[in-house]
Order: sequence, then C-alpha cells, then structure tokens
Amino acid sequence: MRRALRGGLACVLIALAVPADAGISLRLARVSAPALMLDDVRIDAARLDGGAARVRAARARFAGRELNDVQLDCADFTVLPVQRCRGGVLRARGFGPWPVEFGVQGKRRTLDARLQIDRGTRIEVGGELAGDRPHLSVKAGALDLSRLLTGVPALQPYAPAGMADLAIELTDIGAGRSPTLHMRVALSAGRLASADALRAAEGVSATVDVEARRTGDDWNGTVALDWQGGELLWDSVYLRGGGTVLSSSFRLSKKTLEVSGATLDLAGAGRLSGDAAFVRAPFGLDTASLHGEGFDLPVLNERFIGPLFAARGWPALELKGSADFAAYADGTGLRGATLRLTDAQVADVAGRFALSGVDAELPWQRDATTSLKLSAGHAQFGRIPADGFELRADLAPDHFALQPARVPLLDAGLRLNALRFDRVDGSWNGDLSADLEPVSMPALTQALGWPRMAGSLGASIPRVSWRNGVLSLDGQMVIQVFDGYVVANGLQVIEPFGAMPRVLAELQMRYIDLEALTETFKFGRVTGRLDGDVAGLELSRWAPVAFDARIRSSEGDYPRTISQRAVESITALGGPGAAAAIQRSFLGFFERFGYRRMGLSCRLRGGVCEMDGLAEKGEGYMLIEGGGVPALSVVGYNRRVDWQELLDRLARVTVTRPVVR
Repeated sequence: MRRALRGGLACVLIALAVPADAGISLRLARVSAPALMLDDVRIDAARLDGGAARVRAARARFAGRELNDVQLDCADFTVLPVQRCRGGVLRARGFGPWPVEFGVQGKRRTLDARLQIDRGTRIEVGGELAGDRPHLSVKAGALDLSRLLTGVPALQPYAPAGMADLAIELTDIGAGRSPTLHMRVALSAGRLASADALRAAEGVSATVDVEARRTGDDWNGTVALDWQGGELLWDSVYLRGGGTVLSSSFRLSKKTLEVSGATLDLAGAGRLSGDAAFVRAPFGLDTASLHGEGFDLPVLNERFIGPLFAARGWPALELKGSADFAAYADGTGLRGATLRLTDAQVADVAGRFALSGVDAELPWQRDATTSLKLSAGHAQFGRIPADGFELRADLAPDHFALQPARVPLLDAGLRLNALRFDRVDGSWNGDLSADLEPVSMPALTQALGWPRMAGSLGASIPRVSWRNGVLSLDGQMVIQVFDGYVVANGLQVIEPFGAMPRVLAELQMRYIDLEALTETFKFGRVTGRLDGDVAGLELSRWAPVAFDARIRSSEGDYPRTISQRAVESITALGGPGAAAAIQRSFLGFFERFGYRRMGLSCRLRGGVCEMDGLAEKGEGYMLIEGGGVPALSVVGYNRRVDWQELLDRLARVTVTRPVVR
C-alpha cells in the first residue's frame, strides 16, 4: 500500500509541477497495492488533464496469477483532479484485448473499475483505498474456466472447463492491518478429464464460501462447499453430487495448510469428520485422518457405491444396515483403514449370493498384518441356502490368508481348507483347497429346482490356483454322484469374470448308476453301470464348443435291463432312421429287454456332433448290443448331428413320453 501511495504521490507532484497540457513519460521499478503488484512500469501520456495514454508493465501479479507484457491504452486519461481511464483497452501476452474503464477519486481514494472480457463476461472492481477501513470488492459473472485456469500448471493435464460467478470482499486492507476476506464462487457445468480417463468430472454445479482473516503472515478462516450436482470420478472413487456439503476451518501459513474440524455430509448417507495437514512447496499431503459412524448403507449404496460399481462394470449390490469407517494417511498414501458392519445385508442384485445378519470388522494397515472377522446369520448362494458361519483371515497389503472354515450347506457343509492370495510383481496370485461334504441329492435338487435325484453329492478340490487371469486345478477334482464318481483333470477357467470366459478340462466318469440317472431325468428305466471319458473339453461362455466324448457300459457283473420307454428315448435321439427300425420290430410288444453292453461316442467340432457306437453294423453303428431274453440291439444311422438339435431332442425325451405304435 505504501508503494502504491508513493506512486500516486509521484503522479500528483508531477501534475503540480508541469502544465496540464504537457505530456509526461514516467518509469517505476515496482507499484504494489492489495492483491496486485506491477514490475517495470512505464507511463506515457500526451496530457495530464485528458488525452491518449499508455501504461506498460513487464509483469503483473494478481490473486496468485502472473501476466507478462501487460499493456493498457486509454483514449481519455487524466491525473488530476481524479485518476481516470476512459475508452481503455487492456491486453497481455496470450490474453485480450479487453475493454476497460476505471477511476479513482476523493480523499478515500474511491475506486470504480469495469473490465469486459467478452460479451457475457464482465468484471467489476470497487472500493475505497484510503480512510478508516480501506476495502475492495470484486464481482465477476460467467467466467470461462477454460481460459481463466489456463496458466495453472497443476490443472493443465485435466483441461478444466465450465462457468463460474465470483464475488470477493476484502476489508481492512493496507500495511499494518489485518485484512478480512469474504469470497463466494458459484460453479456451473464444470467438467475436467485426464488423458487416461481415470479422473474426470461432468456437469458439476457447486458453491464455495470462504471467510478468512490475516494475522501476521498467516490466514485463519473457514470454507464451505455445497456440491449440488454432477459426477466425479477420481481413480477408483466415484461420487455423485446433490446434498453433499463440506465445511472446515483452516490455517494457511507460508509453508503449510492445516485443515481442522472438517465435516462432509454425504446426502443423507452419513457424515465424515477429519483433519489434514498439507505442505505448500511443492504442494502435497503431510497427514490426514477421516472417520464416520452410523452410515446408512441403503442410501450410501444408492448415492455412491452403486454408481461407482456401475462405472467400473462391477456387479450391482443391494445393501442394508449400517457401517462405521476410519482411515489414516500420510505423504506416501493410505496408512490404515477400518470398516465395521453391523447387522448388515449384502446381496448380489443378479441373485448369485446374499448374506444377512452380517457383523464384520475389516481392518487394514500399510505396514502390518491385521486380523479381520466376518460372521453371517444366514446366506444364500444362488438357490442353495446356508446357515450361519464365521470367517477369520489375516490381511496385509500384499497378502490375504483365510483361516480354515466351514460353511453349512443344506444337510452338509463346504470346508474351506485353505484360501490365500499373494501379490507378486504387481499381480495377485491365489490358491484354494476345499471339500464338499456329501450333500443329500434330493435336498440339493429341490433347492435348485431340478428333477429329484437320489443319493448324495460330494467333492474334493485338492488345490485350485489363480495366475494371470487363469483358474487352474492342480491334481484331480473328484465329484461323487449317482453312486459313482466323476474325476476332472487339467481343469482351467480362463478369464472367468471377463466377457468371453473359456473352460478347458478332461473328464472321467466311473461306475455311474444308470437306474438312478435315468429315473432322475425321466428318460426311461435302465439298470446297469456306466463309464465315460471326455477328452479335450472346451467351453466358451460356459457352452461346449469342442470335445471327444465316449460312454460305455462298466466292466463287472450286474443286472442289465432297459425299458421300452428308454428304447424310445434312445431312438428319438438317433433321429427318424433309428426310430423306424425299431417300429418295424416285434420287440415293441415287450416292456423290458436285456442287453449285453451299450456305448456311444460324439466328436464335437464346429457345432456338429460326429456320432459312433460300439462297432460298425452294416451302414450304421451299434448303440446297444442285445443279451438275455428278450434281447434288444439298437443301431444308429445318423453319423452327423447338429449339436443344438441333439440338445433339443434330449430336452424333449426327458419331458414327454413318445408313443410307439
């Protein structure tokens, strides 16, 4: 302020010393005023009481911004009795030209200035530069953020844009005083985007209010943000505006920015409280803490979690209950966090799983291993219900290990012997070992809505590994079903959560009870045992696209009979040719037949199943070789069958009963 008065005094003394119609040329090393500093100033005026004038400054600093090669041209410039510029044009390197007019007059040095940026953007500056309470006010409407923020290095990678209205009041300005700042910024249609699209905002509308007072070199005050609308994506955090209000106290010194008593109201979902400290050169976080209690999970899910999951392509969830949260950070990032759930419900909207009565404490620390605990009163996995269970695990930044646990399923249980994940070279690797206790097939099929099956189903999974997006079975997986078993070897699931999941496997079936199998699927009654091998099985999007399959009667001594209904079903699968051969036979008068052995093979390629049987039989192939009294042999003639047509035939014969005349 003192230098500004000196500059004004110099102009007055010159005006008194020279005639009003004389021209002047003046050069000042620096001119300063509140929030404004000019370096290497030159003033050239044709007259002191009116006429053309030019003011140039090599550099200008205003409100934290710096402009170079600043030039003001006035069509009508006066020094006495008032300092005034009419018909002015202001320009700087990369900015302008902007029409401008201003005047300073009276003992209180009353300032009135107007700057027209473009047709819709006008900046007005007014106030008193002297007197008991010097003050300044700045009002600006429809400021174009893309132009206003061009020179801010930290924002250049995000290409900010939008419109802003600005109102600033500065009181008690000048040397030796403690100025007070009142500022409001109203943002509309705000947007930004990084090149990788991981950080972006769209349609943001918000108001920011700042009140501060300077004491010595420090500013102390409060700030309030009301985010009315729009969307923000920042790395893995997605937020949507509307009822989100932030308020805080702050202290700004030469080296630090301290934020205390901060509160963030999340649109009825709950309130976060916290403190933080930042260093200014270069700007960065020093310490921060954040905590909140009693978050309403349904509202939190609707406003924040759901939109975040949708933006990431993750499954949608239904949440109920409440949650507590705490987090701590320092200059290197997140230091620790804890999430607590109380009587919560977590369900997949698609119906794949649901947990109720969930109580959980999930802590995480950057430099230590923590223990997490989760219990559920009830669960549903697809259509399969589960009773209450508890899970405990060790958690570290690069490690997760579940302690052995049992999840009750129907009348049995799933034993999780080992489940762990480790991060190696930036990628997560996982290993699983589990056993399914024998579960009642009648209870399981009823829960799944399948035809009723007898017996039990059990499975043993010695080790499944997850590496580079591939789920692989190490060793064999054994499934006990229909009083026999199925063994899977070389099982791999590639990109199971991707758009095109693939499955590769080799299967062996041994000693399957045909009576239990055929009665379950209403195929007709067949007694005996069955073996099978499926080589080169490949599924794409969970549907078979290739395999070499062969089924045959098991070795051993056991009853081998087949009902007429089963014969009809088999011939229906073989197509019209095989059916006609049976219809011409007198065996249609019997209800049950004996057989020696049966066998069928299918080589699936390109949507076509190449069929074969036990052996060649004339122009066909033998499916069933007769034995006993009465004996029956069945011959197939269709060598190539469309795979989808074969599935459709199988669906028909397991639902309706063919009539043989």
